[in-house]
Amino acid sequence: MKKIKQAFAAGVISLAVICSGGSVLADHSGDKEIAVVKKGDTLYSLAKKHHLSVTQIKELNDLAGTTIYAGQRLILSGEEAGYHRIIAGSFSKKENAEKRAALLKKKGIPAAMSMAVIDGKTYYRVQAGAFKDKKNAVKHLEAVKKAGIKDAFILSRGELHIFGLKPGDSYDDIISRMGKPKKTETQVNIKSLYYQGDGAGVRATLNMKDGTIGSLAVYPEYLSTRMLPALPFTKTEAVKMYGDADKTKTVTCYESAMCEELTYQLDHFELKVRIDRDQTTVQFLEITYR
Repeated sequence: MKKIKQAFAAGVISLAVICSGGSVLADHSGDKEIAVVKKGDTLYSLAKKHHLSVTQIKELNDLAGTTIYAGQRLILSGEEAGYHRIIAGSFSKKENAEKRAALLKKKGIPAAMSMAVIDGKTYYRVQAGAFKDKKNAVKHLEAVKKAGIKDAFILSRGELHIFGLKPGDSYDDIISRMGKPKKTETQVNIKSLYYQGDGAGVRATLNMKDGTIGSLAVYPEYLSTRMLPALPFTKTEAVKMYGDADKTKTVTCYESAMCEELTYQLDHFELKVRIDRDQTTVQFLEITYR
């Protein structure tokens, strides 16, 4: 019992903080989190310059090989961001989840319940801790399993963002991370940024008071998959980046077509990912305060 409590205390984040805690806003000044590839650069030279491994850069940017291109914008940080939650059961009946949570508490392991809605069906998850450090999560998972919860597992969730951007960042952060657009249109407090083609690749609604981002929408169709490899252009890439959605539902999109919408919620943010009727292509991503 004592060992279980010690394992929980070593690095665990308060469940209350995960549900409602304040977020740390990114500091993109000079933006050392982004490397703009120049002619002659290689993954090896970039890794050495930024004190990373080639594998780390490939994973951060979802690169299949080692070929990079001049003008490409590569993310250099963020792999450890987010939380690793211990899920000690997922149930369709609330009373079964309550019983599991009560069992954990009886064994000295704090537990809380959350809901996930998948294809319109509600599931009740029992959470037995959350960690920033995955190593601590693995240790605690072992303790939970020793307590008799053999079906417990780790559910990892990165911080919600779109290419490292989220509400609270500045408009200049968009330019710093995604590059200067070919054209910009402003309508009251909404800025539309055009990078290629006829459509706006990015739309930002700015707070009137301080000019920071209130909400951000990104349309991959009007952006370059080659220049922004870390941006999810497909459902597979989105799920790989953000994990399983808290909610999924079928929505009517254009021309009466049926599209899928994935919703993620963490801290004070909500991220929606709309999947096109082909069930593969990302129509848009939008992140807002909730």
